[in-house]
Amino acid sequence: MQFGSHGSLEQHGFARNRLWSIDHDPPPFPTNSGNKAFIDLILKPSDEDAKIWPHRYEFRLRVTLGPGGDLMLTSRIRNTNTDGKSFTFTFAYHAYLAVTDIR
Repeated sequence: MQFGSHGSLEQHGFARNRLWSIDHDPPPFPTNSGNKAFIDLILKPSDEDAKIWPHRYEFRLRVTLGPGGDLMLTSRIRNTNTDGKSFTFTFAYHAYLAVTDIR
């Protein structure tokens, strides 16, 4: 989940290059009653990821398509280490698509 050159991982982190799974049992996310088209995704570390990033985590992402065609992303990142050790990470969205409004 590293950003930039602030560590030994690939630039912009590894989460963007991983295969995410559909999250069939997501926790409650904030919802807007008018937004009914969405998908919940989850990324958990694989055995290979553990070799380069020795921390357990869950990264959840809800992608919502609004009634006007606007795209909204809601993220949740959770440290799931059972050893009680904290870790530092950075997070950023990269706008690879043309967008007019980011909130």
